[in-house]
Amino acid sequence: MPKEEPFSTESLGLEAIEERLNNPLQAMEAIGAVLENAAQVAFEEQEFGDFKWPPQYERAPEPWIHRAGVARDLAEGERIKTTRYGPTDPLKDSHELWGSIKSLAVSKNEVKVGSPLPYAKYHQWGSDLVGPAVQPVTSAMRGRLAKEWARAEGSNKKALGKMFNFFKKDSISTHIRQRPFLGITEQIEHDIRETIEMFMETGKVG
Repeated sequence: MPKEEPFSTESLGLEAIEERLNNPLQAMEAIGAVLENAAQVAFEEQEFGDFKWPPQYERAPEPWIHRAGVARDLAEGERIKTTRYGPTDPLKDSHELWGSIKSLAVSKNEVKVGSPLPYAKYHQWGSDLVGPAVQPVTSAMRGRLAKEWARAEGSNKKALGKMFNFFKKDSISTHIRQRPFLGITEQIEHDIRETIEMFMETGKVG
């Protein structure tokens, strides 16, 4: 009879599997990247899973103006972005929120994904859940609005004229409709499963 070889865990790859189970940080980082990518795709496609994002100020009368955007622009500087005067795909004009989404593997079995921007929660969950977004109105903002209105022409001037009524108050309260970009969809679940399987089989991801 041929001599039997002693049982070897190495021949079955069990040692490698054990090593990967004990050190899954690379897999967690890859899962974070999957979630980051899915969020960025949501901004591009204006939907997350089966949830289609609603358009901006869907039933607003002409001339159209992005009230919350104008208030934010005037709180941060002297000029109003040209994109505030006509409907655009939500959250795509500056890519600020899109670019702020990051992931972090905080342990062997946990990865966090999110944005540090204070207004991110309003879009992820919507004002029905987290309440309205509130922008304080200052005297400096009122002065900047007056200057911008004096520079504007045609329909833009008429649109900006609407803002004076809003700026009479000490703050502007905006009800933001939900536009989720973080979470687990069927596609994300599939991508995560593939990532884990690849890691367990090869020790690599991506």
